[in-house]
Amino acid sequence: MKSEFDAIVIGAGIAGSSMAYSLAKQGWQVALIDKDTFPRHKACGEFLSPESLGTLKALNLDGVVASLEPSPITRVRLHTDRGVSLEIPLFAPAMGLSRQALDASIQLSAQQRGVSVYTGTTVTEVTKSWTGHHVELSSKDGRTQLYSHTVIAAWGRRPLHGFQGSEQKPSKRSYVGIKSHYTRFDSDPAVDLYFFQGGYIGIAPIEGGRLNVAALLANPVFHRLGGTDAIASILKNAGERIPTLRRRLEQTSAVPGSHAATFPVIIRPEPKGWNGIPCVGDAVAVIPPFCGDGMAMALRSVELCAPIANSYLQGDCTYSEWRNTYNERIKQQFSGALRWGSLMERLLTNSALSSWLLRLGSMMPGTAEKLVRATRLRGGL
Repeated sequence: MKSEFDAIVIGAGIAGSSMAYSLAKQGWQVALIDKDTFPRHKACGEFLSPESLGTLKALNLDGVVASLEPSPITRVRLHTDRGVSLEIPLFAPAMGLSRQALDASIQLSAQQRGVSVYTGTTVTEVTKSWTGHHVELSSKDGRTQLYSHTVIAAWGRRPLHGFQGSEQKPSKRSYVGIKSHYTRFDSDPAVDLYFFQGGYIGIAPIEGGRLNVAALLANPVFHRLGGTDAIASILKNAGERIPTLRRRLEQTSAVPGSHAATFPVIIRPEPKGWNGIPCVGDAVAVIPPFCGDGMAMALRSVELCAPIANSYLQGDCTYSEWRNTYNERIKQQFSGALRWGSLMERLLTNSALSSWLLRLGSMMPGTAEKLVRATRLRGGL
């Protein structure tokens, strides 16, 4: 088994697999590691925004998405538990695509580029020396040591346990994320977002004639609504209050084996591109999921990081220059969207304020569209 690489990427979701693919395309020897096996379900809104699709095209991965026949999405409807609704058209088409299909397909594309993929394998230690990085792996076959010039963190919202650069400030704003797929009986190209005190739920079309139903709930709300059965409770309540949702949910049923949950989901309004080692994906930042920009940020971080990583491996910049340049670009492009997204989440998960906000949006649609734009990514490369 090969043990020496130019780069090792820890985490094989869309960010990690895209990063490995991008570096391998430049001719580097890359290892991609994940504790999970694929394909697998993930608690996610599974919404590919126009920004996501643009970045996938820039990374030459748009063909992967097209081959999976995603479901088109053209508008978003916002609803509150007081029965107030607001429809906002998207400025460009988006797509709905399951993480089960997307992650596995990008990972396969990386493997076809020559990336060595280790799944079902846990990283137990990352150490740095003057010659590079040592990464210790543990799997059912025992322990293995890999060596590389650099290591890139794509390990998601929760950093590698025990990693010396992974300390984070505790946050009071943590949530439970849950998701299930449902059968679909309409052809409505819309995302429905239903907000209530302590959380929200999103309903979006995905490939294969299905709906993705994903919720983000404060921990006490999650337990009050029945824990893993919370989605059914929320849908019942939403259907009773919102005729549009009731019609959409008629005759739907949960798809067995599609449920996924994650805890804690910690919203971080400040991006962090470097945490002892370079980070991509949710390891950089977590925007409130209702914004629909989570996958866009994950992919954009790869688009920002990969060229500088390539320069570093070629010897054209130092490690500190990579860190400084990347941190600056992450801050420039992510900070505004994260701050606005965090503010909008606080307003929309307050029953009284959310209804008032949607009524205002109905009277001033231009203002509503500007607020949505404020949560989108900024700038270019």
